[in-house]
Amino acid sequence: MTDFTDFYILYKDHPRYESSEIIEDEIISVIIQKYEMILFTNKGEVLGDPDFGADLLDILYSTKVSDTYVKDIINEQISIYIPELVETNYTLDVVFVQDPENYQDIMFINLKVADYDIYAQIGQFT
Repeated sequence: MTDFTDFYILYKDHPRYESSEIIEDEIISVIIQKYEMILFTNKGEVLGDPDFGADLLDILYSTKVSDTYVKDIINEQISIYIPELVETNYTLDVVFVQDPENYQDIMFINLKVADYDIYAQIGQFT
């Protein structure tokens, strides 16, 4: 049997924050926490594991990057760091949107697992 407990890492302004939580032991919540850590961490930011993280901001500001390339990077991180997700049926979608008024691109990432849709946005509309 796999142990799905993890530290509760949500911060006060997070939409799903619960002030009384210390340990997260619901499988889907553990998966979401790990997934968010991968998306919003750059390689080299985790002490002792220089390969952890997807470097999505760097990728966003690169030229001619495809959604397939980004999906491959995220899927590789998932296969290493979220083995419980690999065993489930999930879909991952990446869409780039251009904001020509502000000369920037925004990356939208959607992970669907079970009955959950987990949306992430890299870059901002100003």
